[in-house]
Amino acid sequence: MISSESIAIYNYFKTLHGSDHIGKPVSIGALIDICRELHPKRVLEMGGGIGALSYTLLKHSSAFVDIYEDNEFCIGELKKNLKEFEGRFQIITTYQTLPPARDYDVAVIDGGTGAEKDGGYAVATQLFLAQLDSISAVYIEGYRGMQRDAARRMLHKKYVCFFRVYKEVYSEGRKWQGGLRITCKKTKWALLRWLSFLFWEAMVFVRKYYFRLRA
Repeated sequence: MISSESIAIYNYFKTLHGSDHIGKPVSIGALIDICRELHPKRVLEMGGGIGALSYTLLKHSSAFVDIYEDNEFCIGELKKNLKEFEGRFQIITTYQTLPPARDYDVAVIDGGTGAEKDGGYAVATQLFLAQLDSISAVYIEGYRGMQRDAARRMLHKKYVCFFRVYKEVYSEGRKWQGGLRITCKKTKWALLRWLSFLFWEAMVFVRKYYFRLRA
């Protein structure tokens, strides 16, 4: 189910200039749920765009949000679209700078692949997550296979991870992409981390093989 609040935020941002690639209602709803569950105080976002997901995080939590965005147009739009939350976020305009904190409650990855119009660089996800001392949850918007793989393989070095897939939704002839939530439980038990990692790697392999057969 997609909440009316998710639809309202999405519809509002769709009216704004530069809204071609904003976060979809599935991801907006997922982040609302994460905020209500975890009550985050510090959030890292890679790829702010014009601010649909940033706005969701700020509105539904008391968190301070570090937003990476290196596109000049989007930087200007972020400042306008998030002005009511002034003092609770900062925009980091280059991916060549590591995250300003070492502990985050939530990391949101909705850009930064290094692909055209996505900003960042290919290994940003890997490097940024490697720098963190603690993280409770990672949400990856849409299907970003490279970043999903990077996050999964980096996080197992410190955490046992649990995955929840948010499936895409078709509504009124439109496809709204889903996303992936990774819940992270820190542990010193290397064997437990590796068993968890191998289990989820096997699940990913089976899923990819299944879709290849269908194709």
